[in-house]
Amino acid sequence: MQNIGADQRLPSSLFEVAASLCNPNNIVTLRDHYRSHVQIIGFSNEHFYQSLRMATRYDRLRIPYPDQPAIQWVNVQGTAQLAKDDEAVNEAEARAVVAEIEKLILSGYRGSIGVVSPFRAQINRIRQLVSQRVELAQGLGRAEFLCDTVHGFQGDERDVMFFSPAVSGTMPRGARWFVDASRHRENLFNVAITRARAALIVVGDRNAMLHCGSTYLREFVHYIEALEVTQAENNPAPDTEGHAYPAVSHPERVSEWERYFYPHLCRQLLPLGVRPIPQYVVEQYDLDFALFIGDRKLNIKIDGEFYHRNRDGELCRRDQIRNQRLIDLGWDVMRFWVYQVRDDLEICLSKVESWSSVPN
Repeated sequence: MQNIGADQRLPSSLFEVAASLCNPNNIVTLRDHYRSHVQIIGFSNEHFYQSLRMATRYDRLRIPYPDQPAIQWVNVQGTAQLAKDDEAVNEAEARAVVAEIEKLILSGYRGSIGVVSPFRAQINRIRQLVSQRVELAQGLGRAEFLCDTVHGFQGDERDVMFFSPAVSGTMPRGARWFVDASRHRENLFNVAITRARAALIVVGDRNAMLHCGSTYLREFVHYIEALEVTQAENNPAPDTEGHAYPAVSHPERVSEWERYFYPHLCRQLLPLGVRPIPQYVVEQYDLDFALFIGDRKLNIKIDGEFYHRNRDGELCRRDQIRNQRLIDLGWDVMRFWVYQVRDDLEICLSKVESWSSVPN
């Protein structure tokens, strides 16, 4: 047995152990990926593999929700409790997982189903809850249902995987090992999110994952947000009656979500005597929408996927300069992501109305 010095780290995977024992010239790395939907493997390809070629046959995938991204997020704000052996269990999250499994089975889905979590205590709780739902037994058997830890799922896969991270804003110190920065933790996370072929459904607290201190979890949240934005842009909800988007000088610059938002904006604001002006030009900038009430003026911006994907890059810096210039010119600026317009339209409209209702 080889001794490991204090300044050495243990191998983080069986592959690393095997690779350390053979000639590097004899290591063959697979480049073609045939198992999963490209959206599922996309994050891992970017952060772990870098050069996989996507060769998955989509006609062979048992996709449960064709009109949704291959990775979906069910947001649950639960509380992680410390169990024995530095384990975590999140009751609200476990119950939400079971509810999602029930919904999938009752929809008539015929593919295989699995649940994965980094914590054995969370897996045990989910299995207990599932066992109490005797009416699901036949469907779970047909679905080859497997509920196990990341270690237990290595080398296995299912058509639909539910990932229960059990991370919360008040994560117990003893159970924080999963969100600690290390190559081993990242590899465990990579295994967890790549067991799905057709759909990966994350059930957990998105905000807690975003702010838990883990770089790879934060980047994963951003990756899913980008998928949601893309889906929203490609599948805008149908327009409702009246107030169609008017003719503008540059129609090629108008997104489908601007066209969708405009009639709703009109119906909200016209009773207040305010009409939004689309594609209003201020210096070198085209504003998505401009509102004028007395001396006050508001720019409404609908942010899409391209802006979202380049949030940390040059586009973001240019956008900050643009915002500051408009503010210097006396404008207020209000921004909405396209998925906010899709999922929280009334909240977006309420914010605009609140601005419009402030006395001049």
